[in-house]
Amino acid sequence: MKKIWIAVVGIIVVLAIAFLGIKQLNKSQASSTDVHKSKGTINLAATGTSFPTSYKKDGKLVGFDVELTNKAAQRLGYKTKWTTGEFAGLFGQLDDSKIDTIANDIAVTPERSQKYLFSKVYNTEETTIAVDKNTSYKTIRDLEGKTVASAVASNNTENLRKYDSKINIKTFEGRDDIFQALLVGHVDGVVNTRNNLKALIKFKHYKWKVVDGNAASVNIALPFKKDTRGKKLKQQFDKEFEKLIADGTVKQLSVKYFGYDITPNLKSTSK
Repeated sequence: MKKIWIAVVGIIVVLAIAFLGIKQLNKSQASSTDVHKSKGTINLAATGTSFPTSYKKDGKLVGFDVELTNKAAQRLGYKTKWTTGEFAGLFGQLDDSKIDTIANDIAVTPERSQKYLFSKVYNTEETTIAVDKNTSYKTIRDLEGKTVASAVASNNTENLRKYDSKINIKTFEGRDDIFQALLVGHVDGVVNTRNNLKALIKFKHYKWKVVDGNAASVNIALPFKKDTRGKKLKQQFDKEFEKLIADGTVKQLSVKYFGYDITPNLKSTSK
C-alpha cells in the first residue's frame, strides 16, 4: 500500500511539473507574439524613379532605401504601405500627415532639421559631378563656366552652388530629366551623389565618368514630423537601424545596390 501511495505522489509531481512547464511555455510564446505582433500600418513614400535608392523593377518598388526601410518596418511589426510621387511633393504629404516618412535618399540639412525629426543616419554621400568620359574635365572646378544639370528639389543643387558659384546650374523637375540632358548633350555635366552616379553608370553602361572633388558631404536618414507619432517612430527606427548596421544588413544592401560597403563611413556619424 505504501508503494502505491509513493507511485501516486510521484505521478502527481510529474504532472504538476509538466503543467507548470506548459504554462510557462505558453506564457513565453505569448510574450514573443506580443513583441512581433502588428503595430498597424506605416505609410512610406518615395519617388520610384531614383536609381539605385528608390526605383521600380518589373513593376515592383525596390532600391537601397526602400529595401532597408521595409526590413526595419517589418522587424518592428509594421505593415508597410508605399506611395510614389514627384520628389518636390513628398514633403507636402509628410506635412499633411498623409505619409509617415520618406525613404528616398533624403539628406539631413540644417533647414530640414528645423522642421523635421531625423532618424539615425543610415548612409553618407558626397556631392559631385558626372561628365562624358571623352571630355577633358577631371575635377569639379574644371566645370567653371560650364552648365551642369540638377534636380530642382535636390539638396545637391545648393551644395554645388555654395561650393563653386562659377558653375552654371540648370535645374529640371525630375532626376531622370537631368540624366537625359547629359545623354543628349544639352549640358556639360550632371550633379548628384558619387555612389548614385557610379551605380547608375555601371547599371546603364553610360559612357560617363565621375570627376574628382567633393562639393559637400551629406548624411542620409528618414524624416519624421515633430509630433507624438513622429517621435515614437524615430525612436523605433533609430534602434532598428542600429541593429541592421550591426548585423551586416546595411553592408549587404549597400554592396547590392551601390557596389561597395558604406558602413565604415557610418562610424563617424553621431545620429
